[in-house]
Amino acid sequence: MTVFLQGVYEGIINGSILALIAMGIALVWGVMNILSFSQGEFLMLGMFVSYYANRYLGLDPIVAMPLSAGALFLLGIVIYKLIISRALRGPILSQRLITFALSMVLVYSAQMFFGAEYKQLVNPVIFSGTIDLGFITIAKQKLVPFILALLVAGLLFLFLNRTRMGKAIQATSMDRYAAGLVGINPDRSYTIAFAMASAVAGAAGCALTYYYYMFPNVGATFQLWGFIAVAMGGFGSVTGAFLSGLVMGLADTLTGLYVNTAIKYIGVCVVFLVTVSFRPKGIFGK
Repeated sequence: MTVFLQGVYEGIINGSILALIAMGIALVWGVMNILSFSQGEFLMLGMFVSYYANRYLGLDPIVAMPLSAGALFLLGIVIYKLIISRALRGPILSQRLITFALSMVLVYSAQMFFGAEYKQLVNPVIFSGTIDLGFITIAKQKLVPFILALLVAGLLFLFLNRTRMGKAIQATSMDRYAAGLVGINPDRSYTIAFAMASAVAGAAGCALTYYYYMFPNVGATFQLWGFIAVAMGGFGSVTGAFLSGLVMGLADTLTGLYVNTAIKYIGVCVVFLVTVSFRPKGIFGK
C-alpha cells in the first residue's frame, strides 16, 4: 500500500505540469480555434526566467513566479498583436501552422542566447527536503506544481465564469461576430486569452525548475503530452484539460511502477485510446 500511495503522489505531481500546459492549450483553442504549438516553448522561457532570477538575484522560483508570469503575459500580448492577429485573417492552414513556426523561432533563439547545455538552479531554494508521513514521503519542492495547478484551474474557472472579461471571452469563443454585434471587442478577448495562456506556461516553468533541468528543447515533450491531455479532456475544456493531465500523470507513474518503466508511456496512450473510444470528443467535449 505504501508503494501504491507513493506512486499516486508522484503521478499527481507529474500530471500537474501536464495539466498546466494542457489548460493553456485548451484556453487558446477554445477561444481562438487555433492549436498553440508554442505552449511548451513558453514553459521553457518561464524556466529560464526562473533560472536567471535565481542565479543573479538569488530569488527562489516561487518568488520569481509573478515575474515570470508577468513577463510571459506581456510577451503573449506582443506576439498576438504582431503575429497571431495577422494570421487569423489568413487561410486556415496559416492559422494552424503559425504557432508551430513561432515555437521553432523561440527554441533556436533560446539556443542562441542561453546556450544548448543543460542547466539547474544554483542557489538554495525555499522548498527543499522531504516530509515523512510514515506511509508516504513527500518532496516539498514537488508540491509546488500541484498547488499551482489547483490555483490556476480555480482562478481560470472563476475568471471565465464570474467576471465581465471572462464572460466576454466565452461569448467570443461561441460566435465572434455575434459578440461583436453586442459591443464585445473580439480582438481584445483573443489578446487576453493568448496572454493568459502564455502566463500560465511561464508560471508552470518556474514550478518545474525546482526539480527538472532546463534546456531550449525542454518544452517539446510536455507540449506533446499536453496535446494528448487536451484531446482526452475535450478541446476547449479547461476543466477537462486539468483532469486529463492528472490522469495521464497517474497512468505514466503507475505503469512504470507496476509494469516496466520502459513502457510507461504505453500506459498513457492506452488510457487515451480507451477514453476517446467511448468519448470521441473527449471527456468534456461537446
